Amino acid sequence: MGQRLLAIIARGLQPLRVPLSPKQGIFQIQRRSRMEKPSALMPAACFSFIASCTMRFRRLQKRQLSRIGRFNMFATGEPRRRLLRPETRIAHAPALQKSDDIWLCSGVSELLDSYDAFTLDQYGVLHNGREAYPGAAECVARMKAAGKPCVILSNYAGRAERQKEKLPDIGFDPDDLAGVVTSGELAHRYLSKQGKLGTRVLWIAWSEREKRGLGDFFEGLEDYTLVSNVEDADFILVSGVESRFAGTEAEEACDYERTGEHRLYRPLFRAAIQRMLPMICANPDLRVIRPSGWRAYLGGSLAAYYERLGGQVIYFGKPHSSAFEEARRQLCLAVAGDEDAALELELDEDFRICHVGDSLQHDVRGARSVGFAAAFVGRTGLHADDMGGQDAPLTKEGVRDLCLEHKVPLPQAALPRFQW
Repeated sequence: MGQRLLAIIARGLQPLRVPLSPKQGIFQIQRRSRMEKPSALMPAACFSFIASCTMRFRRLQKRQLSRIGRFNMFATGEPRRRLLRPETRIAHAPALQKSDDIWLCSGVSELLDSYDAFTLDQYGVLHNGREAYPGAAECVARMKAAGKPCVILSNYAGRAERQKEKLPDIGFDPDDLAGVVTSGELAHRYLSKQGKLGTRVLWIAWSEREKRGLGDFFEGLEDYTLVSNVEDADFILVSGVESRFAGTEAEEACDYERTGEHRLYRPLFRAAIQRMLPMICANPDLRVIRPSGWRAYLGGSLAAYYERLGGQVIYFGKPHSSAFEEARRQLCLAVAGDEDAALELELDEDFRICHVGDSLQHDVRGARSVGFAAAFVGRTGLHADDMGGQDAPLTKEGVRDLCLEHKVPLPQAALPRFQW
């Protein structure tokens, strides 16, 4: 059959004077097809089909080579953080599939021999928003004594320095930490350098900004002005959910934190989307457990609603890669001692970092997406009730089922609470 097809094609090509390229061949066939009888068009049609397939194959091959070339940029020695934008999330870590792959630990001490450094979620892991969990402060101190540097990685909308100042009141010694990374600090850094969004800000925040650590957020951002209506705004900044048009005479409070009612923001968001205003979200968390036990709505839920309406959102914080890469930079700097050696360490695949967190969507998914190991805390924080309460036993199967329910990769390890 193949020889017969080739013979037919050869006979059809004889009067055509085969061109130099498939594209020219198709042009010649189309030109002659208007003059040939139907019975003489069969060989030409076969050649046209083969030439078309060849052209498509070459395009796909070129596209694949281009994709491979872009991937190989990560092997050129260029520091990863220079290749990332704030809102990107690069996934390159394999996902675990079996519950037997989860390492069930009773405390952090069992992880020390397997990892060189740690990043720690704050709310729900180290404390409940008011006070430290029993043994958490001692655990951080013992990790430092064991030579395992720790960096707090938090979706806190305020500056990193304000967060560090709060630690003694909760029960932690800031000197036990190699650094603090907050989503608010990353957003502040971005605003201090960007020039494409404009400078007029519609700020959504909290009414008690000093208490929430937002009182000094615009220090160093003197070029920015807060506006009291959508028409004057260049973009929206979400640092909280309680106060609309924060910092202006038109400021008004709402109870979105407790109710999660989108109607409270629907007219504002629709007007903003009509003007194509982008949104910057300085806290991607959706929900949080307050000290008294009720679930509060946070800035991430507002940003998700803005996206559903058709708006554009730039996120800072977990699970997005820029937060983890900044934590990696601080850990490498703490271990290496200077910038040049830290850059070398960042590219060392044998430098093992484990992230400890209580949120599957933000901590586990984010850590796995950037190549960190993930240790899930199941008995405190966001998923404590989902796992059966603080006194229920933690099982591999329970962690696996919860991960499947939330459609996230399995963590490498799971522990009931952050303790030694």
